[in-house]
Amino acid sequence: MRTNRFTTFFTLLATAVIVGCGSSGLDTQPVSGKVTFDGQPIAEGRILFRGTGSDPRAFSAEIKNGQYQMEALAGKMRVEITASRPVPGKFDESNPGEKVPVGEMYIPARYNSQSELTAEVTAGKNELNFDLTGGEAKAP
Repeated sequence: MRTNRFTTFFTLLATAVIVGCGSSGLDTQPVSGKVTFDGQPIAEGRILFRGTGSDPRAFSAEIKNGQYQMEALAGKMRVEITASRPVPGKFDESNPGEKVPVGEMYIPARYNSQSELTAEVTAGKNELNFDLTGGEAKAP
C-alpha cells in the first residue's frame, strides 16, 4: 500500500512537470516578414530576435525563399540574420574520394554577429521586413 502511494505521488508529480514544461507561459506575438539581400530573397537562412532590455531572451526562425514566421515577446529587439551559400567551383577534397562543396557566409557581420538591426514587436500581428544590402542597413 505504501509503495502504491509513492508510485501515485511520483506519477502525478511527473505529469505536472511534463504539462508545465509544455506551456511556456510567455505572451508571445506573431511575427513574419520578408528578408532580401541586394534585392534578392534569401533562399535559406536564419533570423533571430533578441530582447534589448532587461529580458534578453531570443526567438528565432528559419528563412525559406525570403520569408520567415515566428513568435516573439513584445518590445524592442536586436535582429540577427545569417545565411550561407556554396562558392561556385570550390570544393573540399580533404577526404579521399569526397568532393564537398565549400560554403560561405555572405551576409555581412553588421546584420548578425555585429548587428545594427533592430525592430519593435508590438501586441498583435507584426510584419517586419528586412532589405539587406552590401551597403547600409535598412530596417523596418
